[in-house]
Amino acid sequence: MSLQKLVGSMLMFGFQGRSLSEKQTRTDIAELKSISVRGVILFDHDIAGNCTRNIQSPKQLAKLIEDLRNELGADLVIAIDQEGGAVARLNEHNGFLPTTSAAEFGMMLEIDQLQYAHKQADQLAKLGINLNFAPCVDLAIKPGSPIIAGKERAFGVALDEVIGCAHKVIDAHRQAGIGCCIKHFPGHGSSLMDSHLGLCDITNAHLDIETEVFQRLITRFNTQIAIMTGHLMHTAIDPTLPASLSQQHTTQKLRNELGFDGVVVTDSLDMRAIRDEFGEGESAVHAINAGADLILDGLNAPGYRESGAPTRIANAILHAAQQGKIKDPELRFAESCDRLDLLFAYTSAD
Repeated sequence: MSLQKLVGSMLMFGFQGRSLSEKQTRTDIAELKSISVRGVILFDHDIAGNCTRNIQSPKQLAKLIEDLRNELGADLVIAIDQEGGAVARLNEHNGFLPTTSAAEFGMMLEIDQLQYAHKQADQLAKLGINLNFAPCVDLAIKPGSPIIAGKERAFGVALDEVIGCAHKVIDAHRQAGIGCCIKHFPGHGSSLMDSHLGLCDITNAHLDIETEVFQRLITRFNTQIAIMTGHLMHTAIDPTLPASLSQQHTTQKLRNELGFDGVVVTDSLDMRAIRDEFGEGESAVHAINAGADLILDGLNAPGYRESGAPTRIANAILHAAQQGKIKDPELRFAESCDRLDLLFAYTSAD
């Protein structure tokens, strides 16, 4: 595989439109094809245009996904944020299954949790989606958190409760052939800030129990799940870079200390926590050097952004590799590609 294709295998982007019959959708997908991207992420709402983005109905979405694979390859990773509740791209009013928040899920009877989790996972499988950026395994430590507990995205505050709920969700997805990505490492539940709006410093708030959630899920699943790193500053671990861009967090802590050998995904690099502090290409190179395997940019954040970002980001990574700013780039990129292949080999084998 060429170096350019290896770079593309580590990239996941958002795109506009609901059908390849739309001019903008064809333009966006042609750009992604030209840089050999491995993944796309689906959204129901386009923030900049304040309009429907990729998702209108089950029939429309299934056709879009089929066409995407025909254009971008049968091994295309098609991802979505389908946690339930406030973070659900597939909504009941568009003809999809109703959802419940993580907080509500945590209070359900076990038999109802199992039934619900399997129905939700089966819906994704029937549509052709193969990676869910869920479950959120942050703990509801701060009830006033505007992005976690405040949106009922946490199963609860007790470690065993959150682990138990996460097990049920992950197992249901794996049985349906869907990969799960738990988030947001090293833990967002103790922060009162929203990383969509700026960098969150968790140095004085973060608790060891937040890391233990990830440790226990790694012990149980390891390479059978992915983990999303958050745009979270913990200056005692890395004084200059957030976890999503930090080698100390991703390689030293997550891989070496916690023993995670699976796919590491960055939270979206268009969020203001990153966009306001780093350039789009610079942040992607930082993330790769940190040890991330899938560089995510949803291209769906508020504010103006020039077109062509996927190409600029791919070229920045390729240039960094050619200039020696990424160590052993062919080996580094191939390792990430292998981790992705292994994740989806697990899901397809079940």
